[in-house]
Amino acid sequence: MNELLKKIRRRLSILDYRKNYYLSKLLPTRIRFSPLRYIPDGFSVTTLANTGIKVIDNFCTADEANYLIEKARKSMIKSRVIVDGKAILESGRTSSHAVVHHRYHQDPKVLSIIARAAMLIGVPLEHAEQIYVTRYGPGEFYHGHYDFSDDYLASHRLCTLLVYLNDLEESQGGVTYFRDLNVAMRPWKGRAACWTNINPDGSIHRETLHAALPIEDEDAEKWVMQVWFRPYKMHKLHQKLDSLQSGRGQPLSSNDELPDGVWLLDQAN
Repeated sequence: MNELLKKIRRRLSILDYRKNYYLSKLLPTRIRFSPLRYIPDGFSVTTLANTGIKVIDNFCTADEANYLIEKARKSMIKSRVIVDGKAILESGRTSSHAVVHHRYHQDPKVLSIIARAAMLIGVPLEHAEQIYVTRYGPGEFYHGHYDFSDDYLASHRLCTLLVYLNDLEESQGGVTYFRDLNVAMRPWKGRAACWTNINPDGSIHRETLHAALPIEDEDAEKWVMQVWFRPYKMHKLHQKLDSLQSGRGQPLSSNDELPDGVWLLDQAN
């Protein structure tokens, strides 16, 4: 009797282990895309010591940055801040911004960038808020602030990903300044900064107070994209992204621009 029970348990265990295989045969589903498809060349992540800030170089390409700027330029409005549940103009924030992606208008070119951000943060891309691109002109700034509050419009932002869409020299201003973390970062096209605002348990990171310092060059401007993620779904994905690799891989034919330790097989000897 004991042997029979062991055999039954073993069979049930095998069935449980393989159930998703059998279900996939009966009910074929499209698996989730892999954001690895959307990582640009040179993508790298650097952690700034124990600050909690990560710097991502080559987060976006120059073409993507230019596309976002031109898309936003067509529909800029003055930036606002949230006070008592209302978005109002405030003297401490003097920039302009535009929405470039939201639940009712999903831009495939922007969606691929959000997918990259979601991969980095480790949450589904449907958890991203609508996406803003912000412009700072000469003298414009945003005083010290947090990316979270008690209000729905700015609450539950787990993480911020701030993407610089153009370059500025140090002398031109426009630096992102984290006072309590002793960090200053100048705009560098394609670079992103990422940090945690609120932990999943609700505890907050008050050390993330940050400011956009004024543009000090009368001929300069600063463009950034903000991506905020929440712990719950913000929209339903209705745009399709390309599969992981839509084309057939081709044999390597040149050693140009290969990383160290990788070479063309025909030249190995």
